[in-house]
Amino acid sequence: MWYYQQGQNRIGPVDEAMIRNLLVSQVLNVNSLVWKEGMPAWVPVHQTALTTGLVLPPPPLPGTVNTVAKDRVIYVLLAVFLGSFGIHNFFAGYKRNAIIQLIITLATCFIASFVTWIWAVIEACTVTKDADGVDFK
Repeated sequence: MWYYQQGQNRIGPVDEAMIRNLLVSQVLNVNSLVWKEGMPAWVPVHQTALTTGLVLPPPPLPGTVNTVAKDRVIYVLLAVFLGSFGIHNFFAGYKRNAIIQLIITLATCFIASFVTWIWAVIEACTVTKDADGVDFK
């Protein structure tokens, strides 16, 4: 029985077939750490026989983020119609700005919602990337 590491979590025991399925479905990659009883330490999958016979994509490059480009039209529409609540910033991953806009709107009982809405419209006109640095499509 095998154990594998996903993020900071160590998961298992699972059988070899499960590990191979996780590799094929790209939940794990060849650099993911695995261990089974009798092994002295956790090792990357590619140092074991688990990848034998599998056609696997290369692992992600260090420092890259696997994200899909978000739609700019949706971002702009959210800013125009729900900008006072920071919904557009939640969508784009700018959580800090989104929370600030939401708190200002709610803490002032919607009195300052016009100010946060103007802020949102300005962002809709000027922001071209999401929080991960990926250009909107």
